[in-house]
Amino acid sequence: MSFEDPTQTEHIPVSEVEVEGPFASFVPADFIADPLGYFERRGQNIKSGEIQHDAGGVVKEDPTATKDLPVWQNQRGEQLYTVGKKVNTTKSQVGKSGDPFYEYSIMQIAEEFGLPAPRPVAKVKHDDEHLIVMTKIEGVRWTDEGMKAIEESDLTDEDKRNLLSQAQTIMAELEQRYKEIGLYRSWKLKDMIFDVDIPNRAVLGVTPTDWERTKIDIDKLAKARQELAVSQSSSGRG
Repeated sequence: MSFEDPTQTEHIPVSEVEVEGPFASFVPADFIADPLGYFERRGQNIKSGEIQHDAGGVVKEDPTATKDLPVWQNQRGEQLYTVGKKVNTTKSQVGKSGDPFYEYSIMQIAEEFGLPAPRPVAKVKHDDEHLIVMTKIEGVRWTDEGMKAIEESDLTDEDKRNLLSQAQTIMAELEQRYKEIGLYRSWKLKDMIFDVDIPNRAVLGVTPTDWERTKIDIDKLAKARQELAVSQSSSGRG
């Protein structure tokens, strides 16, 4: 005969959800109640393809890990478009840093310096799983689906090469701006979202995404923050 110990209860993990202040009124109750379930049930995959593993069996690429979430709306009828990303805690700088919210912190730094990047919206910890939510950047993604508008337009091959050249020029300028504050990453078309004016054949802007490989020069970042504080102080006195 055996008896259950009434003092022993089953461990039921509870999601810890932290929402950035400006977005608190947008986050729906069903996301707060079950963020990972909401992500899986309501999110739409951005990328196609299969999950890829490295030689050791660790997940290297997972196209199901990043999803467009349903449009969120506050009581004033304002809308918020977001993207959710399930964190691979073993991958690149995220794994090396031991911080599951490493990418989230990078986006906070970009916002601090007014650099183009998705804005951080919320972060979730559920047992050993982690999820980050960021604003969705409108524009052309370098995917088969994302490039469809350009491929189906009346742009000539020369027009398309010109758009590519514009995008590369903007990326080079952004790379320099990020380096100035101590953030180093690879700059590849597939990791960018492009604001393209097709009728006028112009790239109006480029926004980088995917921050897991970004490296931080702590000393350079600290210096950049000091310079930013001085600049903001001077502007305030003016």
